[in-house]
Amino acid sequence: MLILTGCEKSPENPAASASPNVTVLETYIQALAPEDETLDTRFGKLQIAHSKPGLPPDSLLLDDKQVFQQEGFYLSLHHYIKQNARDVVLFGTNCGGTACPQDQFHFLLLDNDAEPTVVTHSDFNAMPEDLTLNVDGERLLLDLGFQAGKHKNAVLQGRQLGIELETVPKSFVGEENCRWLYEEALGACKEYQETDATCRDPQASFPGHLTRGVAAVSEHPGFVSESFARRCKIACESAKIVDYPTFAKEVCSKS
Repeated sequence: MLILTGCEKSPENPAASASPNVTVLETYIQALAPEDETLDTRFGKLQIAHSKPGLPPDSLLLDDKQVFQQEGFYLSLHHYIKQNARDVVLFGTNCGGTACPQDQFHFLLLDNDAEPTVVTHSDFNAMPEDLTLNVDGERLLLDLGFQAGKHKNAVLQGRQLGIELETVPKSFVGEENCRWLYEEALGACKEYQETDATCRDPQASFPGHLTRGVAAVSEHPGFVSESFARRCKIACESAKIVDYPTFAKEVCSKS
């Protein structure tokens, strides 16, 4: 559990020095395990449940009262946050198949002054392992990785959720991603010659998981799509793949 404390002070005035008005904001952040399906909040017991027999666990209940449902999707709890008098729960939804590598995220807001509220955004999505949660005063900040070559962050302030896209310099996509591109995707390019000796469009034959994987890595500013397409075609035509250091430099921006 991460405990963060901040404070807000009133503007300086003669009375402030004698009797300062200070509001202390304490934020407790608890990461939840993927298998957690129940959570005891200060406002009741939160539970993931099935809306109908045979369907995935697609509903969220607070003391047995439904507060969210997305029929046919899989729900997961990710973080429990306590900020003074309110609780915030970060949860995700996913179709459950290889077509959905990313989770769509949502915040459940619980406090004494309003009914339980769910807030989200169309771009509030990421690979679950890419998500990082931090706090800045009253704001909850979520690093969501990259989108279209830009760094993506979600910001929750009060009951308002916003998505920020930040232009960042090109950087290495990471050893794990680059190795996967080299071994799995480029390997599939080489094997495509057995299907089409002309090697007209090797990537068109990629199975779904490869197509989605390459698409996910391509969101990173360090992925050079033109270089990958060129290396893919060469691998098909020659039935050989370039050495990894050269591939990593050209395709993954490894220095």
